[in-house]
Amino acid sequence: MSKIRYFDYIASTPLCTEAKQAIMDTLDIFANPSATHRLGQKSRVVIENARNKTAALLHCKPDNLIFTSGATEAINLGIQSVCKKFDVQTIITSPLEHAALLKTTEHIAQIQQIQLLHVVHNKLGIIDLKNLDDLLAAHPKALVCLMHANNEIGNLLPIKEVGKLCRQHQALFFCDMVQTIGKYPIYLDELPIDFAVGSAHKFYGSKGCGLLYHKQNIDSLLLGGHQERNLRAGTENIAAIAAIAEALEMTLKTYPTEKQRIEDLKFFCIKLLQEKIPEICFVGNCQNGGLYNLINCYIPDIETDILVMQLDMAGIAVSMGSACSSGTARPSHVVQALGLPQKSIRISLGIPTQKEDIEYMVAQMEKLVKNRTKTKV
Repeated sequence: MSKIRYFDYIASTPLCTEAKQAIMDTLDIFANPSATHRLGQKSRVVIENARNKTAALLHCKPDNLIFTSGATEAINLGIQSVCKKFDVQTIITSPLEHAALLKTTEHIAQIQQIQLLHVVHNKLGIIDLKNLDDLLAAHPKALVCLMHANNEIGNLLPIKEVGKLCRQHQALFFCDMVQTIGKYPIYLDELPIDFAVGSAHKFYGSKGCGLLYHKQNIDSLLLGGHQERNLRAGTENIAAIAAIAEALEMTLKTYPTEKQRIEDLKFFCIKLLQEKIPEICFVGNCQNGGLYNLINCYIPDIETDILVMQLDMAGIAVSMGSACSSGTARPSHVVQALGLPQKSIRISLGIPTQKEDIEYMVAQMEKLVKNRTKTKV
């Protein structure tokens, strides 16, 4: 089989060597971590060591960090628990959030009769902080749910400014940090946030493992045992938890060099796309900032679905937005919220990405676009 050039690192990343080794090292540690005998406690030590290491890397207290099956569970646990425990009357979010958060807020708002409001954004998808301030002034003590980095267009939220507004209006701030934990140095205890979520497979860890950071006390969503400090019932995934700490350590250790290298590749890719396909349009503010490994674009009058399929046949893996929302004929909710005329392509880079991969991808895209244009003529 010919080489696949992978450009979907926002959706998922391969296991790094360190994470693989951590999994291998724990495969024979089989006892239930809740058991009191020595084999059970051996399992417990693995989990708590991983918690302590992860907390140290994220600069927070281990007691404020719990492991889940992924970010979706962490979002459900955090938001639903907060709304019930703190008697939330208003949720303020954005139509650009991940589907896991949007559906969770819609669900809890409906069953608890909570007012659900959306903050305004501009045509680039940048959140209007003045509008957020006005909403918070009219609805103090609300729950604000906004993502640190958009998973489709890569826009970065000014998290400190948003947190400051939340503090001024006694609001709680729930931040989806799935696309920034593991990509940037994060100091959770120093940020003006109350809750954050992350997902291991976004930073070269294992699927089936996520985390929830909470400054405020919450209650368990799942009924069952006393695991994860009584906040997440169910026997823990020992191997994936061991791997998350190692993957996070690897990404933060290589951050200074890899961040710059990947960002340089991103802007090289943008420049090459503009040279080879002049009509290309970029979405969000990826040309001037945003996530250092993400490009979102579309080519007017070229059917994105067909282009992505043809790229796949040429050995190039790109996506049309969130993998969680794929398989639908409609444009993603983000594309619709931005009022784009058609579906867009999400190109995301990772540690394995090389310059020649980008050159190959752009060359294939240029050829396919020219062929499609000739066909239409």
